[in-house]
Amino acid sequence: MNKFFPTFWLTYWKKLSSRSFIFTTVLLMAILLALSNADKIIAFFDKSENEVTAISSDDQALQHAFATAYKQTNKAMKIKELNFQEGKKGVEDETYKQLIELTRDRDQLKAKVFTKDSASDDTVAGVQATLTALQSSEAAKTLKLSPDDVQKLTAQADVKNEVLAADDSKTVKEDVKPLNIGIVYVGVFLIFFITINYGSQAATEIAMEKSSRVIEMIVTSISPVNHIMAKIAGIIAVALTQIAILVLTILACIYFFDLKESLADMGLKFTNDSSRIVIYAVIFLLLGLLINISISAIIGALTNRVEDIGQAVMPVTFMNIAAFYIVIFSLTNPDTTLVKVTSYIPFFTPMVMLLRTLSQETSDLQIIIGIIICLVTVILLLMLAARVYKGSVFSYGKGLIKNFRQALQMK
Repeated sequence: MNKFFPTFWLTYWKKLSSRSFIFTTVLLMAILLALSNADKIIAFFDKSENEVTAISSDDQALQHAFATAYKQTNKAMKIKELNFQEGKKGVEDETYKQLIELTRDRDQLKAKVFTKDSASDDTVAGVQATLTALQSSEAAKTLKLSPDDVQKLTAQADVKNEVLAADDSKTVKEDVKPLNIGIVYVGVFLIFFITINYGSQAATEIAMEKSSRVIEMIVTSISPVNHIMAKIAGIIAVALTQIAILVLTILACIYFFDLKESLADMGLKFTNDSSRIVIYAVIFLLLGLLINISISAIIGALTNRVEDIGQAVMPVTFMNIAAFYIVIFSLTNPDTTLVKVTSYIPFFTPMVMLLRTLSQETSDLQIIIGIIICLVTVILLLMLAARVYKGSVFSYGKGLIKNFRQALQMK
């Protein structure tokens, strides 16, 4: 054990001081800071408050009524009433963002939106909704309907969705779901990014020692098992350090950039269920990291040339990509058969089981079973990594399967 820690610290400080670690950590911190200040960044580049919408019509009463009603859809909008020629020239000169021309064809109101570029769907929908409301109001006056009668005619039917759950405490409110989905999305992205990154590093580090024949000198002073475990522990420690830095960055964003108020303004509420998902996300991140680093260490031990590492770890990369896409395409429906089955496959469990935390049909017992499956997998992979590394130290044959068989036969 006294020879374990020198190898551990050497691996840890080497990785911690590497340019790749510093660059990726700073990049992720910058992304988190940018997301936390997204509203301020958007406000800085958004020049829409300086844009003016021109409204023209031969019917001045209609022109004024529409301008008043249209401004209610966005009180920050600047509106100017003028004639058609002035408005058209203003759009061509980019003085005005758009010109809305209003006409009356018997009892029907019509509008044309003139823009330099194609008008957005939201703009057309806003004009249509405002004009429809004015037309309904005029029709009501013609038919001598009271305001109450108009309100009854235009009122929408009230439709609500109530989920019938065996346990009412498991029912998640609709205003909480967007935040929970966001937490799962960020958690899955971090699992995917961090596990692939550090898994590749573990495989490369071990293969590099073996291809340069450095390992032949190392094993004279430390046992192969202690060496591989120290390497794995060092890389895991570096990953945990990066995760800790990111967590501290998130906490700093919450307390220094009023992230709670920003979430509240967007209608996102952080509840006990959200905290539960965050805890599971951290657990599955650690388990995913352990699984990928362990299997990558096995692949690194079986690979004799660093140039072959990319191809050797390709199956692991594909499994991570498959799990990632299963989650992405099932975010709004985490109860599909594919999700349920793959959540119990060890290499898919960290991502897919995290997705199932969104489902009201998934109990904590099922999630704990997934965690136990991952823990058993980690233990078996670490034991296999120690056995394979010990048996492949002096093996320089070609082919992963051939080297694997030879490593298992070594005693």
